[in-house]
Amino acid sequence: MTILFSVTENGLIGSDLNFADPVPGLVLVPDQTFQALRQLAFDMEGADGLLTVVVQKKRELIRIRNYVGLLPLPNGAQLEILPKVNLGYNPRRVLVTMLRRLRTSPFRLASLAHTQADRLPLWDVFVMAFLDALESLVRQGMQRVYVPVEANERFWKGTFQATRQQRENAYHAERLAVRYDALTANIPPNRILKTTVQFLCRNTVGTATRQQLAELLWALDEIPESVSIADDQRATRRMSRLFLRYEPALRWAEALLAGRAFGVQKGHTVTMSLLFPMERVFEDYVAYGIRTYWPDTDRVTVQESSAHLVDEHAGTPKFKLRPDIIIRQEGRILIMDTKWKQLTGNESGGNYGIEQADLYQLYAYGKKYTADDLFLIYPANETFQKPLAIFGYDATTRLHVVPFDPANSLADEVEKLVRYTLSV
Repeated sequence: MTILFSVTENGLIGSDLNFADPVPGLVLVPDQTFQALRQLAFDMEGADGLLTVVVQKKRELIRIRNYVGLLPLPNGAQLEILPKVNLGYNPRRVLVTMLRRLRTSPFRLASLAHTQADRLPLWDVFVMAFLDALESLVRQGMQRVYVPVEANERFWKGTFQATRQQRENAYHAERLAVRYDALTANIPPNRILKTTVQFLCRNTVGTATRQQLAELLWALDEIPESVSIADDQRATRRMSRLFLRYEPALRWAEALLAGRAFGVQKGHTVTMSLLFPMERVFEDYVAYGIRTYWPDTDRVTVQESSAHLVDEHAGTPKFKLRPDIIIRQEGRILIMDTKWKQLTGNESGGNYGIEQADLYQLYAYGKKYTADDLFLIYPANETFQKPLAIFGYDATTRLHVVPFDPANSLADEVEKLVRYTLSV
């Protein structure tokens, strides 16, 4: 049975050999799991700082940073990394809801029903999403294609091959060398899906899920497993539009099979298919909400790159600027940038945890896009529930630091942002 450990982003993990009693804010794991994480941290050094080893009071700890999702480990355990949200909210549900708006995530095609899976581990939620996508394909009918076959048959079928008949059947008059097209489901996309189902059968313990997997195995019985997943994936990318409906299932298959390689592979190439950068998750979530619920969505632009920091150098502009969101209203331009960082909203007179580099970045956006009102959007927390006092860059340029609560309704949060922009 797979052992699951849950930790929040930026959380600390320690070995149970080094701590006799529970420590608030510290997740204790068996030493074998801790050593697997420690080795992984050194193997993937430089991979965006997902795992870092720190020392506190002469004891080693591992800090989880930047990513959320599921990290399978070489010893068979799984580490579930959840976002840090307000007390009283279910972080797993918040994460799954936000992942549905991540452009590079297969969750964007998942059913809304999976956002209700509050008590399920992320692995089970991921598996459910894949099985739903695959069941939809099975109901529609698995794609088949015609492939050329050269065989020696006992009856005429297709085209007779005289040269091969003389070479192979000179002493077998009862056989005919023929070439024909056969309709088959043994094609790369189907082999990938069959391999994923077989893999999940060996790594899933839920009774209901096992029954669902057994039914799918029966439906895919004529399809063999893939001999080389990498080769089949390359072949799938070259196939026609007939396989567009396969996209949700194939995206999940790729993510789950990458988890088979322990989520993060050693070496220079880092594969984290079941992990997601929280900064990007929050950015895409807010952008989706504004594109969808802003009063005039035609005036909303996401990731525009029409301006450069340097207008001219050796005859060409340099350093493209790419604000997260630009809203052009009548006589007014709003620029918004999202940051998944925890602010301290009650730190009167201080910097609230805002990084100076973020202020420089917004100032450059404002000057190059001639925007007077700039917005830094951070996740809400217990101390940061309302916009901070306005920061005045100069006589004409103002910075607004506003909260955005991913645990609340997306439409409601955008509506609060709209009301605020109209009031300032």
